[in-house]
Amino acid sequence: MTLEDLRETFDQFDTDENGAIDSTEFAKLIAVLDPEMSSESVSIGFAAIDEDHNGLIDFTEFVDWWQDR
Repeated sequence: MTLEDLRETFDQFDTDENGAIDSTEFAKLIAVLDPEMSSESVSIGFAAIDEDHNGLIDFTEFVDWWQDR
């Protein structure tokens, strides 16, 4: 997946268009990528990706996560 593809995916799930993915938007993203993932795992994953612990995943955090998975 190219950086442009990642941006498209990120923007698709950034439904409030604030430049970041919150926990609700992230849960929707994971529901598409891995529908079998438990809500607890989604919460743990969100916390791990949110490196600056501000309650949001910005595009840089999203790219880092995608490249490390």
